Amino acid sequence: MRGKRPAEEGNVLICALCTILVISLIGANVLYNCTTRFNVASSQVRSWKESLFAAEAGGDIAYAEVRKTVLDPTRAFNAWTNSGALHVSPVTTFGGNNLVTSTAVDLFYYDPITGNPWYRARSKGTAPVNGLRRTGMDDRMGAGTRGDSLLRKIDFNTDHFISTYGPNGDGVGKALVDVPNPQITRRIEQIMAPVTPFEAAIKCTGSFYGLGSAAQVDSYNSKNGPYYFAANNPADPNFKDSRSGSVLIGTPVAEVNGMLYGNISTNGGTVRPSQYITGVIDNNVPFTVPPYKMPTDMPPPETSPTSVSSTVTITPPTAGTPAVPTYYLLSELSGKLIINPVGTAETYVAIHVTNDMTAHINVKPKVHVKIFVDGNIDVKGRDIDNETGLAANLQYYCISPPDGGSQFIHIAPPGNFAATFYAPGADVVLNGNPDLTGAIVCKTFYGNGNTSWHYDRALDNEGDAVDYRIASYVEDIR
Repeated sequence: MRGKRPAEEGNVLICALCTILVISLIGANVLYNCTTRFNVASSQVRSWKESLFAAEAGGDIAYAEVRKTVLDPTRAFNAWTNSGALHVSPVTTFGGNNLVTSTAVDLFYYDPITGNPWYRARSKGTAPVNGLRRTGMDDRMGAGTRGDSLLRKIDFNTDHFISTYGPNGDGVGKALVDVPNPQITRRIEQIMAPVTPFEAAIKCTGSFYGLGSAAQVDSYNSKNGPYYFAANNPADPNFKDSRSGSVLIGTPVAEVNGMLYGNISTNGGTVRPSQYITGVIDNNVPFTVPPYKMPTDMPPPETSPTSVSSTVTITPPTAGTPAVPTYYLLSELSGKLIINPVGTAETYVAIHVTNDMTAHINVKPKVHVKIFVDGNIDVKGRDIDNETGLAANLQYYCISPPDGGSQFIHIAPPGNFAATFYAPGADVVLNGNPDLTGAIVCKTFYGNGNTSWHYDRALDNEGDAVDYRIASYVEDIR
């Protein structure tokens, strides 16, 4: 047998080396791509998502503080840097990956109808970027290709946002600001809108009895003119506004008396469809109403009067606005209080009664009044003398008593009235057969008369803020 010649052995060696080289190149390319993809997937993508989580955490913190302006006003924005209408949070670091968030909240708008403030929160979330200093796998944006890293705003050495747009994003103060470590920052903006209290004719969290068997609850919209009954005439142009006399009950209820032109909801009740209820019945709607606290943004009170035990007429020194009404602080309100407008101007008045209220209130046309009561209200229907005819122009707010405390609103005959009552801690007793325009929010409700109750749909956007909701959410993608 002849052995291999040296030339043949050399060819085999060269082929083997070439094969090894090709396999090595393939392996190196695979390793390179895997390393790049692992770097992006495990570090940059994670940081990209975590930075948004951090920004949203800052937004949640801001939302909680804004809600405190209503639910716990003395503690709102504590430990923040406050300058007028601007509130800046401390920088918060949290989580195992040392995420960082901060938020600036500004009061940027007052509702011209209610005077309620709207807030804007701009939150910034930052996550560290570990791994190799590479921008990503594919930055191409041409036809037929997909860039997957251009949107990842990675700050390897300097903060790109400040250098391009300035610290506030308005192009002012642009500068090169070093970052201690590679990071990704994302920014979100949320608009927080006030929630107003009067969404139904009657809303109570506790027991409900009423109204009378001959009672009637319907609705209208005062923006379209005075009330008239239209709930049985589909051809009437105001028919669409006539069947929103809804009732919300936070406990199990078996039946509701009277004719209800609207919806009804209960929490575990057994209300059944009938000819007396025209709207939707839902027996599985739990809800709560937070306690009401005296607003802390009132202007300084007027020096006179400070108590009303007889007939007193007030004409405010200025017409005021919904956001800044003329404010009176009364230790007693048991006589008759007449409130005049300032000339022909729409006039806004706020009254805080630090005791029980048993007064006759006479509201003249063009006057808008909010009455805050620390104690109980015990009046006749005729004592609620609202000459404007609009429930929104006479609003009663009962400051919730401390835990375990009791509070009541008693309205006895005779007399018809137009007003609203927001009293989440009060037991309401309504007797007689008044013709009533307005809304009531209370703890318990008892009504044994044959009331004609008209809910004004214009109340949807009326009243002091009782909470806040997120009305808008956007991300600043710069």
